[in-house]
Amino acid sequence: MKPLRVKALAAGGGTLTIRFLVVAIVALTGFAHHAKAETLDSVSHIHHVKVVGSKVLVLTHEGLYELVGKNDIKLVGKEKIDVMGFVSLGNVLVASGHPAVGSKLPNPIGVIKSLDGGLTWKSVSLSGKVDFHFLEGLGSDLYGADSQTGQLMYSADSGVTWKTLGANSFSDIAVSPNKAGMAIAIKDSELLLTQNAFKTSSKIVSGLKMTQIEWRKSGLYALSGRSLYKSTNSGKTWTKLSTFKGDPGILSASDQLMLVTVGSEIYTSKNEGKSFRKIS
Repeated sequence: MKPLRVKALAAGGGTLTIRFLVVAIVALTGFAHHAKAETLDSVSHIHHVKVVGSKVLVLTHEGLYELVGKNDIKLVGKEKIDVMGFVSLGNVLVASGHPAVGSKLPNPIGVIKSLDGGLTWKSVSLSGKVDFHFLEGLGSDLYGADSQTGQLMYSADSGVTWKTLGANSFSDIAVSPNKAGMAIAIKDSELLLTQNAFKTSSKIVSGLKMTQIEWRKSGLYALSGRSLYKSTNSGKTWTKLSTFKGDPGILSASDQLMLVTVGSEIYTSKNEGKSFRKIS
């Protein structure tokens, strides 16, 4: 399996290449194509890897898959969707992207949701209008970067209605689990804190160059260099938790599990990032 890389949406609709992340617009590539995808090596494109609860989900050109072994994956549900943007809002999965071959969904699919872990999907909003390659959210707050216009959009009601905030300049956003409208974004490796969904924001001086960020009940987590850091005071101070042998790419976390990719390898932690185990 080749190293995973990512592409983030820049202001004005251009792109800037970022070594692994999610970023705003994600496109992970490098796998040989076969008609029937049953392993990580058999799908044509992997856009992202996400943690949902205790499961590891793989967003691919051929559909949404669950990692069930070191290299084994199984298709989640029957609807094949080229999943680009994806986020878990509690028990609700929210996605965006394109219909895969054989799907009757509109192109782009807009915002869709699943209440049964991805087995079935229904349209929420913006069908045929937006293609979010980047979705981040928590609670009812949701941010999406549209790959077609380069605009960052915000929803306060889990994706039903949206407000355009302007050209996206963020490479990642972490939504607070404690307060609606509160979030931290990464812009040019630095952190910006908002209390009002980016109507205004202020810089957080951390001394670290961040590439990925996640916010969970236990704290704020971020990748900088080859290390994972944690903050319990909204990014004011940071404690180093773990260091990896290579450059980390994706950081994804739920309240049960944390995931970091290093090249083509996937590592998970069940103790809030204090230690990791290679699973793929």
